[in-house]
Amino acid sequence: MRGVGRWRPQGGLRRYGSVSFAGASAILTLVFGLGISTTPATAQCAPDPASSGQTVTCSGTDVDGFQAGAGVNSLTVNVLSGATVNDNGAVSIGVNDSNTVTNNGTLSAGSGLTGMSVGSSNTVTNNNTITVLDNGLGISALDHNIIVNAGTITTGDGGAAISIGDNNTVTNGGALSVGAGGAGVFAGQNNTITNAATGTITGTNGAIGILVFGGATVTNAGAITVGDSPGFSGGILAINDNNTVTNKATGTISVGQNAAGIFMQGNFQTGSNFGVITAGDFGAGIAVIGDDAKVTNGGSITTGDSGSAGISVQGDRAVISQSGTINVGLGGTGIDYSGLSSSTITNSGRITGTDFAEGIAVVGDSNTVTNNGTITVGASGIGIDVTTLSTTNQIVNTGTITVGDGGTGISVSGGASIFNSGTINAGAPGAVAIDFCSCGPNTLTLGPGSVIKGQVLASGTDTFQLGGTGKDTFNLDLIGTGLQYDGFSTFNKIDSSTWTVTGTGNQDWNVLGGTLLLAGTINGNVSVAAGGTFGGVGTVGSSITVNGGTLAPGNPTGTLNVSGDLSFTSASRYMVQVSGTSNGLAVVTGTATLGGATVVVVPTGSIAKHYTILNAGTRPDTFNPVVTGLSSNLHATLSYDPNNVFLDLALGYGGGLNINQQNVANVLTHYFDSTGSLPVALANLSPTGLTQASGESGTGSQQTTFNAMNQFIGLLTDVFSAGRSGTPGATPYADETNANAYVAAGKRPSDAFASIYRKAPTPTFEQRWDVWAAGYGGAQTTDGNAALGSNNTTSSIYGTAVGLDYRFSPSTIAGFALAGGGTGFNVNGLGWGRSDLFQAGAFVRHNAGPAYVTAALAYGWQDVTTNRIVTAAGVDQLRAQFNANAVSGRIEGGYRQATQWIGLTPYAALQATMFSLPGYSEFAVVGNNNFALNYAAKSVTDTRTELGLRADKAFAAAGGVVTLRGRVAWAHDFNPDRSVGAVFQTLPGSAFVVNGAAQARDSALTTASVQMNWMSGWSTALTFEGEFSNVTRSYAGKGVVRYAW
Repeated sequence: MRGVGRWRPQGGLRRYGSVSFAGASAILTLVFGLGISTTPATAQCAPDPASSGQTVTCSGTDVDGFQAGAGVNSLTVNVLSGATVNDNGAVSIGVNDSNTVTNNGTLSAGSGLTGMSVGSSNTVTNNNTITVLDNGLGISALDHNIIVNAGTITTGDGGAAISIGDNNTVTNGGALSVGAGGAGVFAGQNNTITNAATGTITGTNGAIGILVFGGATVTNAGAITVGDSPGFSGGILAINDNNTVTNKATGTISVGQNAAGIFMQGNFQTGSNFGVITAGDFGAGIAVIGDDAKVTNGGSITTGDSGSAGISVQGDRAVISQSGTINVGLGGTGIDYSGLSSSTITNSGRITGTDFAEGIAVVGDSNTVTNNGTITVGASGIGIDVTTLSTTNQIVNTGTITVGDGGTGISVSGGASIFNSGTINAGAPGAVAIDFCSCGPNTLTLGPGSVIKGQVLASGTDTFQLGGTGKDTFNLDLIGTGLQYDGFSTFNKIDSSTWTVTGTGNQDWNVLGGTLLLAGTINGNVSVAAGGTFGGVGTVGSSITVNGGTLAPGNPTGTLNVSGDLSFTSASRYMVQVSGTSNGLAVVTGTATLGGATVVVVPTGSIAKHYTILNAGTRPDTFNPVVTGLSSNLHATLSYDPNNVFLDLALGYGGGLNINQQNVANVLTHYFDSTGSLPVALANLSPTGLTQASGESGTGSQQTTFNAMNQFIGLLTDVFSAGRSGTPGATPYADETNANAYVAAGKRPSDAFASIYRKAPTPTFEQRWDVWAAGYGGAQTTDGNAALGSNNTTSSIYGTAVGLDYRFSPSTIAGFALAGGGTGFNVNGLGWGRSDLFQAGAFVRHNAGPAYVTAALAYGWQDVTTNRIVTAAGVDQLRAQFNANAVSGRIEGGYRQATQWIGLTPYAALQATMFSLPGYSEFAVVGNNNFALNYAAKSVTDTRTELGLRADKAFAAAGGVVTLRGRVAWAHDFNPDRSVGAVFQTLPGSAFVVNGAAQARDSALTTASVQMNWMSGWSTALTFEGEFSNVTRSYAGKGVVRYAW
C-alpha cells in the first residue's frame, strides 16, 4: 500500500475512544446537573407564582425570569411578541413536567445559564430569539419532550443551543448559532433530531453541529456549518451504537480542517449522504469507527488536501456504497477502509483525486472491492490500493480507472484476486496498470470487455485467467517476461464465457469452464476438464488431454492441428460442427487415444452426407458408437480406417405423417439423397414443422375467389332480385306481369289492387330502364382433413355492385354490372391473406309464359397479398403479392306454378368458374427465406350444377307490394379439391403438391328474402343465403336498391 496514509482526526480520536472537545464537560454538567432556582419572578410574567394547570403570560420586560415552583406542572407559558425575559441567575424560563412553552419574544441569559429549562414530557416552541452567553444553554430539556425551533438561538463559546436528555424529538427550522467548542444540538440517547430544509446550524472553530450519544435518528435537510478544529469537530457526531444519520438531498454540511461532515463511533452505525458535504484539509466527508457499519453516498462529498477522505470506515463487516461523487485533494483518499474481514466496498459513481491521491484504499482480509463507476486520480496516485493481512481480498473492476503519470491503476499487497472487465488507463507509456506484490498468491481474471493500458506485474507464481460472461479476444503475444502481462505461471480458462486467443503463447493452459478457441499457437499443453470446451483452428505445439471436457475443433468448422498426442477419457466429448461443405477436424501428428468418448455433432447452416472428422498418426481405439447432438430425423454412423474417423448422415422423417407432411418429407429426402446437402433447418423439421413448411396457405385464395364469383354472378341471375320484377317469376330487374298473377306492372294505382287476384290484365309493353345498387358479403368455414393434412380454413368477402338493365321486349331483358370489394382468408394459424377485388359482368333473361331462362358471364380481378409464419427454426414471416383473374358463367332455367297460396318454381342451373392463379414467389419480411416457396401457376375450374325449388308469396301494402321469397336446392361440385404446386426457393427442383381444405361435392343451398315494390318505381330487397355440407358452413347476405323508369 502506497500513499500518504489513512485519514485520522488530528485531535487524537480513535476507534472506541471517547469524544473530547472544548466545552464538552461543561455541557454535560449543564444538561444533567443543572440546578434549578426556585426564586419567584417579580415582574412581567404572571401569575407568578403559578399553580398547576394555569396559563402564564410574559409581556413587557421581566428582569428576573419565570421559574415554576416544585411540583407545579401542566402550565401553559406564553412569552408574547415584544416581551423580554431575562434570567433569574439560573434560567429565563424554567418549568417542570407536562407543560407547553411558547416563546414569541426574547429570552436572555448570562454565562453558564439557560434561556429555557424544562423537565420531561413538555412541548417547547421557540418562534423568536433566545440568547445566552459562554457555556450557556439556549434550551435545556430532560426526557420525552417535543422541541421545535423556528426562531434564532445563539450561544457563546462552549455552550449548546439545544441540550436534551433521552427520547426527545427536536426539529430545527430556524437558526442555531454557537461559539467555539459549542454544539448546536447536544443530545443523550434514543433521540430523533431533524434539521429541516429551512434550518441552519452554525458554529465557529471547534464547534459541533449536532452531537448524539446512541440510538439516535438524525436527519439534515438544511445547512450545517462549523469551522476548523484545533482538536476535532464535525457537522454531525454520533457516539455509541445504533445511530442513523442522513443528510438528505437538500442538506448541506460544511466543516473546516480536521473535521468530519458526519462522524460516527460505535457499532451498527448507518450513515447516508444524498446532499452535499464539504470538509477541509485533514477532513472527512463521512467517518465511521466501529463494526457492522452501513455507509451510503448518493450525493456529493468534497474534501481538502493532506490525507483527507471522502468516506473513512474502520471496523469489520462494513457495507460501503458510493453512487454519487467524491472529490479529494492532494494526498486524499476517496474511500478509506480498514478492518479485519468481510466488508463490501462498491463504487458505482465518480471518485476523483488530485496528485498522490487514492480512489479506494483497503486494509484487511476477505473484503470485496467493486468499481462499477469511474475512478480518476492524478500523478503518483493509485486507483484502488488493497493491503491483505492474511486472507485474500477480492477486487472487481467493471468501470473505468484512470491514473496520472507515475501512478498505478490497482496496487495489491499481501495477495488478492482481481477481476477486470472494465478499463484501466495507467497514464504514460510503461506505466503500471496492475501491481501485484511478491507475497501472493494473486489471481488476475479478465472478462469480456477488459481494456488494460499499462503493465501488469505479477510475482512470478501468480495465476492468469480468462473468464466472465460473453465473448472476447485475447492476444497471447502479450504474455511473458518483459511483456505487458509479466510474472504469471498458471493459465486458466474459467466461467461460461467464450474467449478466442490469437498470437503465440508458450504456456500450458487449463480449460476449466466455458470455451477457449485457438486462432493462433499454444506451444504448451492443453488440459480440458469437465465443464470446459477447447477448440479453434490454430496449432497446439504439444499435447491435448480431454478429461471430462469437450474438444471442438474448428470455429465453427476448420482444422485444429495437434503436434503432440490427443487423449480422451470416456466421460469426454468430441464435438464436431458440420456444414454442407466443411466440418471441424482435428489433425493429430502423434497418437489419438479416443477412449470411448462421445461424438457430438452440431449442424451449422447445412448438412452433408459424409465427413472426415479426425486424422491421426496412430489411432489405437474408437469413440462411443452412439452419436449425439442430432435431431431424430438424422441418423449418424461412425466408421474408421487406420488413421481417420468418418461420419455419415442419413435423413428420415419417420412414419405416421399425413399426405401434406409426407409430400414435403419425400421431396426433402430426395433432395438430400441426390445432392448430398440440405439446410439443417429443413432436415430437423418435426411433423408440425413439415406442416408449416408445406405452405398450405397458398391454397386459401382459391375457394375465396370461387365464393366471390358465386355471389357476384348470383346478383346478375337472381330471378327474384329486387326490382327485376315486382312479381314472382318475372324477368330479373324488369317488371314482367305476363308471368305474374300477383303484382301488376308500371306505376298505376290499379296495379297494386290487381295484384291480389290470381290473374291481372296484361299491360301494353313499355320500354324501360332499371338502375340498381347492391351490397353483398359473406363468410365460410371449411373443415380440414387429418389424413390429407389440410387444415380448417375460413374466408370472407364483401363488395358493392352497381348495374343498369334494359328491357328489349315484354319477355326479354339484359344488363351489366360493375363491383368492387375485398376478400380475406385464414388457414388455421398457418397463414392468412387478403385481396382487393374488381368484378364486371352481364346477363340476359327471357320469359316464355311461366317458364324462364337466364344466363350471365362475369370477370374478376384481384390484387392478392398472403402471409405465413414459420416457427420451425426461429421466426420467419413470409409474404407474397400477386394478381389473379377469374371468369365465371351461369345458365339457369325454371318454370313457375301459381297456386292459391304461393308460387312454386322448380329450377335447374349449370355454373362454371375458372380461377387463373399465376406463378409467384414468397419473400422474407422477418427472418430468412429458408422456408420460402415458389408457387406454380395453375388454372382451377370448378363446375357446379344446381337443382332446386323457389317459392314466393306477395302481399298488398300501402303504396306497393311486399313479397316473401325462399329457396332450397341441391348443388353438386365436380372439382372440390383445392391444391397447388410449390418448390423451395433454396432447393431447386424440390417440387411438391400441398393440399388445402377441400369442398364437399354435394351441398344444400338455402335462401330467404323479403322484397318491397313501391308504385313510385323504387324497390328494395334483403336476402340471406346459406350453403351447408359435411365440411362447409357458409353464410351470405345481400341488399339491393333499384329504380325503374
